[in-house]
Amino acid sequence: MLDTPGVLWPKFESEKVALNLAFTGTIKEDVLEKTEVAYNLVKYLLENDKEKLCKRYGFTNEYIEEILNRDNPENFNIYEIILEIGRKRGCIISGGNIDEEKTAKIILDEFKNGKLGRITLEHCNT
Repeated sequence: MLDTPGVLWPKFESEKVALNLAFTGTIKEDVLEKTEVAYNLVKYLLENDKEKLCKRYGFTNEYIEEILNRDNPENFNIYEIILEIGRKRGCIISGGNIDEEKTAKIILDEFKNGKLGRITLEHCNT
């Protein structure tokens, strides 16, 4: 048996574990798609720390609730919030479109650097 850390892709017990590691930058960025990781982080924050997301990106709770309550699939609504973060951060490319990769990088970097505040990814049931 040979231990080769970093050579073989790790196997995770669950998708939640993999995402938590990706949110914190523990997994190499090329293992999981950055935009998917950012999407899941925004979804997590909307469910668990919405006020910190709102504060960092200048959203009101009413604005977030309006988007989340639209008659669209949940992923469309969360994607709209990500696009708005991109607009606010100046991630605009030709044609007025939002650069999704750059927006995802900003969201993940700001989370990793603590700019969203102190956030716990795992909650204990005690």
